[in-house]
Amino acid sequence: MKYLLMVITFFVGAIIPVQAILNAKLGKQIGGSLMGAFMSFFTGTIALFVLNLIVSNHAMMNLKQTVAGPWYIWLGGLIGAIFVGYITWVNQQQGVALTFALVIAGQFFISLLIDHFGLFGSAIRTITLEKIIGAAFIIAGIILIKK
Repeated sequence: MKYLLMVITFFVGAIIPVQAILNAKLGKQIGGSLMGAFMSFFTGTIALFVLNLIVSNHAMMNLKQTVAGPWYIWLGGLIGAIFVGYITWVNQQQGVALTFALVIAGQFFISLLIDHFGLFGSAIRTITLEKIIGAAFIIAGIILIKK
């Protein structure tokens, strides 16, 4: 099961650059990168609403519980909007490969810190020499992609 999840995660990650290109094309067609990102979120919101109704309609009844959590749990949507809006624009400026190499590097480095310090209530997983070597390879990859 562990390896199946890894394979699925790989393919889900692989569709993100496709989303960026589609959003950019949509944005060009309807008035800019931000509008392309907005329409992407609008479509995604509808899809998630329908999926919630199908899979777990009782979750829609528990929306009152969202105010009980810490304020920062709401930042995920804002972060997603910033990410999708920016990526929709920047991949046209520097290319999809470099854009996502940098995205992966940013995700990896902040993930190391989140794991190491157990931020946001996550389990603590210390930074090891192997992880530092992996980070160095990511930096090397960015340098090679940029050339």
